[in-house]
Amino acid sequence: MPAVVLCHGFGANRMEFGNIFVKLARDLAAQGVAAYRFDFAACGESDGDFAELTVTNQVAQVGAVLEALASHRALDPDRLSLLGMSLGGLTASLAATENPVRTLALWAPAALAVEANEPDEVEYWPEIVEKGYDDLFGQPVTRRFTEDGFGIDSWTKAAAFTGPVLLAAGTEDELFPDDVIDHYREIYADRLELHLFEDLDHCFETVPARAALVDLTAEFLLRTM
Repeated sequence: MPAVVLCHGFGANRMEFGNIFVKLARDLAAQGVAAYRFDFAACGESDGDFAELTVTNQVAQVGAVLEALASHRALDPDRLSLLGMSLGGLTASLAATENPVRTLALWAPAALAVEANEPDEVEYWPEIVEKGYDDLFGQPVTRRFTEDGFGIDSWTKAAAFTGPVLLAAGTEDELFPDDVIDHYREIYADRLELHLFEDLDHCFETVPARAALVDLTAEFLLRTM
């Protein structure tokens, strides 16, 4: 059967907000698609030091997961896909260019997490210098994480993926402004299926919206895998 790897967001875990990864995984399983949920290193129940978290390392972890799934006797190695939420979306978009991935689904991908190329472009750099980290929703954005981002051109690299792409986001998401949407439209062109949720923020904060997000994602994956 085909399989999709679910990549959670910054400081989250394999359940994701409102247990939505669990709901999506069960929905997909009922329709013949395996879903692999996991905690990135230092997140959820995984071992590791959160201070060492970087996008580059998360991309490598996704590559290891895909390699393991490709060797699983119940799965078709030519029908593996990625889904990512927020930082997991950015991670998935980059990992998809380094691994054999059939299709890609992105929920509010945090492309702006690596938009800076030098310290002067980082608004919170003084906090990092002073404390060693910036506080983001109770989680540390470290110097290691930020400097890793200086070496990542997310748009150029993500553009190398040639398969179909689903992009879902809320219109009131401050982490996902209009220019980010424009970038994704440019790099994915007619391979992009864009779904905007009116008046919603980063985590699709209503019951109907989350149900719709699960449904449209499952439909997309079943159609494109």
